Amino acid sequence: MKKTDIETDETICQCYQVCESTIRSCIESKNLKTIEEVTEACEAGGGCHSCHILIDLFIDEHQKKSTPMETLVTTHFNKVKKRGILGRFFKKFKSDVPANK
Repeated sequence: MKKTDIETDETICQCYQVCESTIRSCIESKNLKTIEEVTEACEAGGGCHSCHILIDLFIDEHQKKSTPMETLVTTHFNKVKKRGILGRFFKKFKSDVPANK
């Protein structure tokens, strides 16, 4: 398993308490391609959707895609209700993220 800037066993989905290693393992072993498939496999992403941006990033990494971070932030920012682990991620792209309402 490839490490990213985020700790490998950090909880990614706060709603269902699913850690990064579980999500990545499901993506790799079942060759999952969508957030919905990941949610069905391990429940991650099935609650508030705040972790969708990271699940999308993990899927892209598995498929060897390189969606620009700015695109991920723009696509998923409005879904984020729980900052938690995403705080570090969003700080990196603060200038591209719209202000909270």
